[in-house]
Amino acid sequence: MPVYAHDLEMPYLTGRSKYPPPDPAVGGGAMSFLSRLYPRGPIDLGARVRTLSPDGIVPEMPGWHWVFTPGHSPGHVSLFRDSDGVLLAGDAFVTVRQEPAWSVLTQHREVRRPPAYYTPDWQAARRSVETLARLRPNVAATGHGLPMYGEEMRGQLEALARDFDRVAVPSHGRYVRQPAIADERGVVSVPPPVTDPQLIAVAGIGVAAVLGALLLSGTAPTRRGS
Repeated sequence: MPVYAHDLEMPYLTGRSKYPPPDPAVGGGAMSFLSRLYPRGPIDLGARVRTLSPDGIVPEMPGWHWVFTPGHSPGHVSLFRDSDGVLLAGDAFVTVRQEPAWSVLTQHREVRRPPAYYTPDWQAARRSVETLARLRPNVAATGHGLPMYGEEMRGQLEALARDFDRVAVPSHGRYVRQPAIADERGVVSVPPPVTDPQLIAVAGIGVAAVLGALLLSGTAPTRRGS
């Protein structure tokens, strides 16, 4: 099967570049903490991968067009069908809070920002959400979470677009003030990592556990042989 992708996504599908590193310091929750272990490519699809044409047409899918929605990844696209307002948003936004494991397990539906730990350009992500909100979709299916429909979904999507900097952009994180820079060759530069409060907390718990074990072993009664 052919795989179609935007020019800026090609390096990660042809073995030339890894995606930008995750940012486990944002969002809180187990999914953010574990993101440091997630694979980030690249993969090589060889001759199967083809570049999307700039006219917005989606090959093999009559009636659909692609919309450039970077932020979650440099060449991220979403797909929209005008005839019935169906939007395949990918991870431009999602319909389940993605950072805590509990939210992922319960699948409570709500329009949310893209996964915080894998969003290397927050301002591009904001513009992408604004672009999709202007489409006023009837159905939104996303990369994480169950599909959402109608006025409830549209209202939440419009609120996310309107208040993105306040409700979506983390206050602290690797890419909050400076995005990763990428071009047709792949990742060009990334800002340095920031302090991860969860990692510090886990390290503190580990140190406390070791000290506690040492104290207990030092005060435990010893058996003496006769």
